[in-house]
Amino acid sequence: MTHPVPSKKELFQHVEAPRELAKDDGQALKPCALCGGRAAKRLYMQAHFPVVRCRNCGLIYADEHFKDADLAAFYSGDYYTRAYVCHPKEIDKKIADGYVAAFDRMGRTLKGGELLDFGSARGTFLSELRRRGYGERWNLRGVDINADEVSMGLAQGLNLHAGDLASARIPDESLDAITAFSVVEHLQDPISVLRDLGAKLRPGGKLLVHVPSGECLIIRAALLADRIGGRSTRAFTDSVFHEEHLYYFTPRTLTHAFQLAGLRAVQFGFEPSYLETHPPSPLVALAAWTMRGTAFLVRRQTMLYGIAERPA
Repeated sequence: MTHPVPSKKELFQHVEAPRELAKDDGQALKPCALCGGRAAKRLYMQAHFPVVRCRNCGLIYADEHFKDADLAAFYSGDYYTRAYVCHPKEIDKKIADGYVAAFDRMGRTLKGGELLDFGSARGTFLSELRRRGYGERWNLRGVDINADEVSMGLAQGLNLHAGDLASARIPDESLDAITAFSVVEHLQDPISVLRDLGAKLRPGGKLLVHVPSGECLIIRAALLADRIGGRSTRAFTDSVFHEEHLYYFTPRTLTHAFQLAGLRAVQFGFEPSYLETHPPSPLVALAAWTMRGTAFLVRRQTMLYGIAERPA
């Protein structure tokens, strides 16, 4: 049984930024996850923390200081209801279609075996794989910290674990493929998690990561809107730099992250966001499709996928 679903505003209203943030906007309090540096350019001050770009390696991240309790509260209950409040009930199927298409880029090079969906939530992706017959080649399993979401997937007969990767007790070098759709950007320590995921892969096994692009057109549009419109455009800019996205990657910074995790980058590509492919209303559709088309033409699409391999 799921818990009542508080809004994002309710969950984050008590979060306070450290006073030290106001002292020097050229220094981040949180060190860069890739290079450990603190010299940073402040790009935008969202509701609680600034979004910065590391001056050394270029990683874009939120200079956040959430407590474990803050994040545990957010990643509970029916997450889809909170995160996709403006979208229709068939959102599960539409999200799954995109995830399967992304997986096929990696899966076509693999014969099958053990597949883990990290950050599986209720098993939207795994359920669609099973429906399409992928279960004949792959043993499908998932892990997610949201026990409420996992309970929904368990009710469908999916093999899901509620907890972190360590508690799932997956042996090292036992997996042939791992997927992580829209999850790495939510992690406070993404390198540590990528390293742990890499250790679960057999030599030659592959990891597919799907994250927001730090070079995308919509981020540039949001920063321009903030410079020109200030507070009058804040609703739009906050929707781009929202609280739960802690990192924004590029092929360069994601390659660096893979290397730190002991993995070798194999392939990168870009895709439109869910909002651009499935606008929730006719009013949003024109702007969404215009953004999607323009981003494609200038090679600045919203989502980045990266495939990495554990060296043999």
